[in-house]
Amino acid sequence: MPSRKADTFRWDPLVRITHWGVVFCCAANLWFDEAGEDLHEQLGYLVIALIAVRWLWGLSFADKYARLASLWPTRAELVQQRKEMSERLPPAPGHHGTGKLAVWALWLTILATAGTGWLQTTEQGIDWSADDWHEWCTWALQGLIALHLSAVVYTSWRQRSNLVKRMLPGHLSR
Repeated sequence: MPSRKADTFRWDPLVRITHWGVVFCCAANLWFDEAGEDLHEQLGYLVIALIAVRWLWGLSFADKYARLASLWPTRAELVQQRKEMSERLPPAPGHHGTGKLAVWALWLTILATAGTGWLQTTEQGIDWSADDWHEWCTWALQGLIALHLSAVVYTSWRQRSNLVKRMLPGHLSR
């Protein structure tokens, strides 16, 4: 039986495209363009569309690890992750238990950020202090992004496997 060290798991092309599209939209809106500009609003709508495409893919044609049903962590997966991390075993294909939690936290925070951004443009949004909620969501999102990047670096080091490589363009293999 081949070792998991030799596993060359990569996410499927649609998962990678939507991932990097979301990264681009979030980075542009958080750090490069100005709130209130047309581009800011259009990127907000685009990120909603990208997450919707990813969810539809995960509900329909996605492979095993990219299916939405496989992104619900179990207690056993969290225990297995702790064992793999402590023993420095190479990561299994897909996400760890805490990685699955992170996926949902990021998706929902991004959607909350985009939703509160849209709400700012409505009369109801003014009554509900959408400006404050939107700003809070952007800070929460930046914190989650920092945590995500730190976890990828730490896990890659701890398990001696380049997790970033799984999301980069290249030949799809399992």
